[in-house]
Amino acid sequence: MKCILRFHWILFLFFLFSCKSERTDEISNLKEEVIGIHDEVMPFMGELKSLKKEVEIKSKGLYEQDSILNNDRINELDLLAGQLDSAFDGMFVWMRQYKSPEEGMDREEAKIYLLEQKEKVKLVNEEIKIALASAKKELGKD
Repeated sequence: MKCILRFHWILFLFFLFSCKSERTDEISNLKEEVIGIHDEVMPFMGELKSLKKEVEIKSKGLYEQDSILNNDRINELDLLAGQLDSAFDGMFVWMRQYKSPEEGMDREEAKIYLLEQKEKVKLVNEEIKIALASAKKELGKD
């Protein structure tokens, strides 16, 4: 009888630790997804600033040619420069507010937090891609 109880106890501990490992893996996987989404566009941050400068130069050139005739194009370019700036700032705002889930959260809180962060960083990622594509198209670099 003692052998059976001991066996059940060992079996219970085995399942307990294996479940905890799966939970930890789930959190680790979510964290890797979030960071992966971030890492996909982080290398383009410098390009956002470079393209913004080029768009501003183009806008300034149109202004100097004829500010009245080119008013609509100047406004479009100014909006595009703002979009590039917003995409750049969005990444750093997200990075400042992101905290690693190991910092005082239980497993369920960490999961919810990481799912929220995943959605936020997806929006940042998409905003960067759209801004880059729009600027490249405008500047004939696509």
